[in-house]
Amino acid sequence: MPELQAGERRRYWLSLAALVVVLPAAVLAHTWGSLTQWWANNGRDPINVERGAAQRYAGAEWRMTGLSVLPIGSTGRSVVLAEFEARIEDPAVLMESPCVVALTDAGGRRWQPRFTVHRIVREQRPEAAEKPNCGGLTPEQVQAGATVKMAETFVVPADVDGLALSLIKPNALPGNLVLR
Repeated sequence: MPELQAGERRRYWLSLAALVVVLPAAVLAHTWGSLTQWWANNGRDPINVERGAAQRYAGAEWRMTGLSVLPIGSTGRSVVLAEFEARIEDPAVLMESPCVVALTDAGGRRWQPRFTVHRIVREQRPEAAEKPNCGGLTPEQVQAGATVKMAETFVVPADVDGLALSLIKPNALPGNLVLR
């Protein structure tokens, strides 16, 4: 076997070093979505709250006020409108970390909220379309003793059953609210 030149040896070792860096980075990039979903589903102590009942959590007293399923024609999908409220007890604690919301069903499936309000909600429930979402509260809205009404919309398959709204505030971990 012929002896490698100095330049070829350097390229060989640089290629091996790049492989050691690039391969783990590629695996991480490919599995990032699965890792974040695993993190969102594990390591939590769910605090189950039945509809109409209130629960203290992360500086407020939370209550589910409505969970409506609005069909979208014959598409096999529905829009779920989750309406809930928080009576502010400690504004600093409530505003300390972002609000992470997801909709879950009895089968363990999970949906993230829509960034914008769905057209069906604007047509059928215009008062709900004007409510802020959990992550969009402003310091002016968050005053001690005030009650803030919020709404989130989700697009889900039409066959969903046993829906619940999961609410996570990172400053209140390991607990998370599950509003039913």
